[in-house]
Amino acid sequence: MQFHLETQQLDELVQNTIQSNLGYAQNFGVDIRYKLLAERALPVRVDSQRFTQVLSNLLSNAVKFSRENGRVDVTISANINYARIEVQDYGIGISEAFKSSIFQKFTQEDAKAARKYAGTGLGLSLSKTMIEKMGGEIGFHSEEGQGSVFFIILPLESSAASTPSLTEL
Repeated sequence: MQFHLETQQLDELVQNTIQSNLGYAQNFGVDIRYKLLAERALPVRVDSQRFTQVLSNLLSNAVKFSRENGRVDVTISANINYARIEVQDYGIGISEAFKSSIFQKFTQEDAKAARKYAGTGLGLSLSKTMIEKMGGEIGFHSEEGQGSVFFIILPLESSAASTPSLTEL
């Protein structure tokens, strides 16, 4: 898998990804809300296709694990060097026992979840790898029965100047 890193406006990438996932969310009766907390442009150096793939994975997971007629909140915040994208759901959350293995390949909380929520258990593992190849970090906070917040932290363009334009995975 190759990465072609280019400077992109983060808010545009996020809004376009949300837009392309609205139909999926509507099928589950889930509303996606977006909030930009930064008052300036947020240029990031990413492979837009890979970033969209990661954010779409986080959105689809948040939708799948939300309650019917629930909502998913997507928020962008920033400091001088980094932007943070959060995808928050108010669904079933993640058990303490599963938290340590959530980014491992082929992992799902239990076999019942795999059947009920459909997935291979590869999405978060691939997402972690892709975000790290783009110079960022991915993580989460969750409370069982209360929902989860998955976040991506990316260096802003002025901080990413030393990132090579082509990276192999």
